Amino acid sequence: MGVQLYDWSQYISSGAGEITCPTTGDPTPNCVAPPAPSTSGARLERVFAYLASKNVRNVELYGYPGNPFPSTSATQTLKTAELQALRALGDQYGLRFVSRHGNLNENGWSFDIQAAKILGQEVIGAADPPNASNSNLTTALNDAALLNRLGKRSVEAGVGPAYFHNHASSFSTKITENGVTVSRWQFLMDHTDPRYVKAQIDLGWAVSGVSGANAADIVALVGNPTYRQRIISFHVKDVVDPKPSSGTSSLRELGNGDINFGPIFANAKNWVRWYLYEYDPVTPGNNGGFNPFTSADTSFTNLRGAAEAVAYAPPTAFDSVPAGTSAANNAKPITVKNIGDAPLVITNAAPTISAIAENGGATTAADFAVVSQDCQNKTLAPGATCTITVGYKPSRINTFSSAVLSFASNSDDSMEKIPLYGTSTSSFVAEGPVGGTVPATLSLSLPAQGASFGAFVPGIANAYEASVVGSVTSSAGDAALTVADPSSTATGHLVNGTFSLPSALEARATNGANPSASYAALSETGAPTNLLTYSGPTANDAVTIGFRQAIGASDALRTGTYSKTLTFTLSTTTP
Repeated sequence: MGVQLYDWSQYISSGAGEITCPTTGDPTPNCVAPPAPSTSGARLERVFAYLASKNVRNVELYGYPGNPFPSTSATQTLKTAELQALRALGDQYGLRFVSRHGNLNENGWSFDIQAAKILGQEVIGAADPPNASNSNLTTALNDAALLNRLGKRSVEAGVGPAYFHNHASSFSTKITENGVTVSRWQFLMDHTDPRYVKAQIDLGWAVSGVSGANAADIVALVGNPTYRQRIISFHVKDVVDPKPSSGTSSLRELGNGDINFGPIFANAKNWVRWYLYEYDPVTPGNNGGFNPFTSADTSFTNLRGAAEAVAYAPPTAFDSVPAGTSAANNAKPITVKNIGDAPLVITNAAPTISAIAENGGATTAADFAVVSQDCQNKTLAPGATCTITVGYKPSRINTFSSAVLSFASNSDDSMEKIPLYGTSTSSFVAEGPVGGTVPATLSLSLPAQGASFGAFVPGIANAYEASVVGSVTSSAGDAALTVADPSSTATGHLVNGTFSLPSALEARATNGANPSASYAALSETGAPTNLLTYSGPTANDAVTIGFRQAIGASDALRTGTYSKTLTFTLSTTTP
């Protein structure tokens, strides 16, 4: 469920319809503690907070006072910081700006595209098409050509199609071509490219413009296979006694007018993405007691159905890269989120990528590939996410590619399709692999002569030291150098025949990364003693292995040589 922010136009502009909490007693529903917001910016945030409290997540923007949106001028400075601040405010309250009622003017279109990218819009445009009440054929053809040009520019910029809104005149005005007469709305749809132009149907004005409260023509229109895949959203607006002359005085809260939305929604299921509540602003108190907050409460209650899972993932535009680039080298993660209020069950079917024939069919679809994903066969609680990573791998130079990523779930089908956009550069790269293989290597070299303490002097206490320099090479992810005495005779001690030194032999190892280390006594059980560790590969690392032997003044020393043959081990846990 979503809203058109225009419902709060008078409130945001002047504070009309504000509900202030009483100083005593129970607070009034939807009230704000005094002092009430006194600026348009503060009132805008107040509306955002209200929408978040009602679990509304999708907002269509309009040109409210002090907005940062581009003008129709060809020369202007984009208000980037202000647009980013608006996006951040929406994020703060969990709101997505899926579209904006702006304009369909070529002069400032490049700025509108940039603004749409910052705000995260799915489509761009939304004002009534020019000359909406004009029945002239040439004028209508020119307007259709304009929509095609605008939509092509925005799609190829990676934003999404142009879209247009309607009033009653879009359906009551007729165009005749080759003896066939249709509504101006239908004429524009028939003469625009489905890839580049979408429609937003304002149901209140559409029903008013065609057939009255039974809405038979609109029900048929929404169910028409030619058009339903091109209807991006509804303005869900209720009207009493709908007819071409209906105006704002005929508007009512949803459910309190005369429009039967059920058959329309039934035909729109699995096709229309966004249902946006709208009650064009009227003076508070008019139309049977309008208030932007309380009327929205009533409308939300009447519009909201049973708990549903709703999948959402934004359209994704890829960086421009040379043809021949691999998918893995130009990949983007696409987050699929359950924005509904029931569990989203994604089936065991793998995500697929497709493109319609007009966009190049299988050839264009092959420009994209699923690199990895964790969505398949998963159930997402409300608010939970999974990720499908897609790569853009163009095979043709200077080519725009437009495809759709799809997955299967219990969400509405229209929410399971994610537009993908990419444009290749004028270059072509061929990725020819080159490389070599590193064998698993653990190498420890020590000098053959070993270490010598020299002469031990009997009767004099001393600590004798000696060392040797070795070399370590390892291709492993980690390594450890240890020493152990494998002998079962006076293990850990130097021996001379049947005689052994009372004090255990001590050892240590140092290198450039570890220039200082303490001596550790060799284990008397034969267990390895740790000397040095490596956290990654190393090559020809010079390692100084030191030994220390303590001799006490009362130690009885036997003539001859005291020695041991030790075992040094270089090992790894991640080969």
